Amino acid sequence: MKKLLFLGIAALLVACSADDGTVTEQEVNLVIDHYKTTSIFYGTALIVSENNGDRFELGHVSGFEFRPGNRYTLSASKTTVKNDGTDATSSSYDLLTVQTQDTIPPNTRFSVPLATFVNGVGYVKWIIGNAETGYVLANEIPIECEQFCSEIINKLSIQEPLTGEFEHGSDGSYILKELY
Repeated sequence: MKKLLFLGIAALLVACSADDGTVTEQEVNLVIDHYKTTSIFYGTALIVSENNGDRFELGHVSGFEFRPGNRYTLSASKTTVKNDGTDATSSSYDLLTVQTQDTIPPNTRFSVPLATFVNGVGYVKWIIGNAETGYVLANEIPIECEQFCSEIINKLSIQEPLTGEFEHGSDGSYILKELY
């Protein structure tokens, strides 16, 4: 009986192996923008373009240390896993080399959603804190809100979609320059 159980488990493992074409690996070039945005999936996410294609959000690249205010070009190994049951795929990236790192001028402006409505979830706020303790974007990025602190409180309290236009601050913070 033990032999039969062992053979059954071995057959199952062979049948479910990754050699059936559901896992692919390839080398790709990634361009990573100079700031992180908010993401329903990751909290904050890198803004990435793969092989000069469309921009998308990515939680991280394994082995890569992102520093705000720098635009990067990377060579990475992309592993794609296909789920045969749903035809869905998921991809992960591992750093091979940093090809370029360009510093962006600190006064370069960029927009980041601070609160929005998401189907099936409701009103999502990525900004937390208050005027006394300060504000933080998705528990990661300190925000210097300057004259906009009270406006943030008002718009969040009435659950209004909210986007901030920022510049890079010191030590990875974002400086709020406009709110809409």
